[in-house]
Amino acid sequence: MAKRLLLLRHAATPAGNESRLVGSTDVPASPAGLDEMRRLAGVLERFSPHVWYCSPLRRARQTAARLREVYPPAGEVVVDERLREIDFGRWEMQSFADIAAADPEGVRRWTEFDGFVFPGGEGVGDFQERVAEVLAELSGSDTGEIGVITHGGVIRSMICLALGLHPAKYLLFDVRPAALTVIDLHGARGVLTGLNL
Repeated sequence: MAKRLLLLRHAATPAGNESRLVGSTDVPASPAGLDEMRRLAGVLERFSPHVWYCSPLRRARQTAARLREVYPPAGEVVVDERLREIDFGRWEMQSFADIAAADPEGVRRWTEFDGFVFPGGEGVGDFQERVAEVLAELSGSDTGEIGVITHGGVIRSMICLALGLHPAKYLLFDVRPAALTVIDLHGARGVLTGLNL
């Protein structure tokens, strides 16, 4: 039987953060971003996850709390450290334009992806490994529908893993704040059935 993953990106963060690399920095969700969560109630009526796994970062936990307010059947929330966003190291909270101007060689290495480690931060291989570990556990569970509240990079990586795409393709997916991505898993592989719902 297929399993369904409901991947919810956290609510938007304060103005200006969307144009910056926000990974391990523990910024809050914005009040406006949390208000946008109201529109998810109608979307979630089509699904029935009884458990939601959540990143430990504040913006994700705030999103989980608001989700339970706008959609009371959301059920139990379990915090999983492995669902945190990648650590961009010294690139945290900087715009891509500023990073490219200051470290063009670093940006070039990032585009090559394999073996890349963010300066003073996390390696993309380590990040992919922990996301793959979570995905394997979720796909092996007995639960038919599972909710996950996490970050854009984690969701993009799960899409690539489930669809059998090279992890470097993760930037091809635009995953918006407070929006739902749906993947139907069939064994080790999946089908992307919804993006930015």
